[in-house]
Formats: sequence, structure tokens, C-alpha cells
Amino acid sequence: NFDACLEALAGATMYVIETGSRRVYTEAPFKPGDALLFGPESRGLPEKILSRTPAERRLSIPMHTTDRSLNLSNAAAVVVFEAWRQNGFTT
Repeated sequence: NFDACLEALAGATMYVIETGSRRVYTEAPFKPGDALLFGPESRGLPEKILSRTPAERRLSIPMHTTDRSLNLSNAAAVVVFEAWRQNGFTT
């Protein structure tokens, strides 16, 4: 359940990655210990999670309007690599 997840990650900044955000994942200032939450490819994250996430922590991966979204493993790889890059490839 989402509340248990938030409790377990107390103190961490949680970012959600979803298609409806206007903030691109490269704009987030990732730090060690941050958490990333991705939804299922078929339907994304539920509204009850999105509504509890501040807009500045909702991120998206830009896509051409004619392209389908990335599959989950590719999306995770893209965002995790950016977080790792921002932290000097050390964490």
C-alpha cells in the first residue's frame, strides 16, 4: 500500500514518473536516497497516488506525439541513468 511505502521511505524525496506531467525528468535535482515510482505501462499510476504527489515531483520523459510511450524497463533506465549522472556516477 502507498502509505506503507511512504513510511518506509521517510525522509526520501519521492518522484513519480508519468506521462501527464509537464516537468521533464532532467529538470529534477536528484540526490542520493531519492525514490522513483513508475506505474504500469498499460495504465500509469493511479490518481490517488498522483493527487498526493506535489506537481514538482511529477516527472515525464518527453516523447513525440506520434510515438508510444517507452516500456517500463526503458523508462526506468533513462531516469535512473540521469539521476546517476547528476550525482557524478558515484552513488
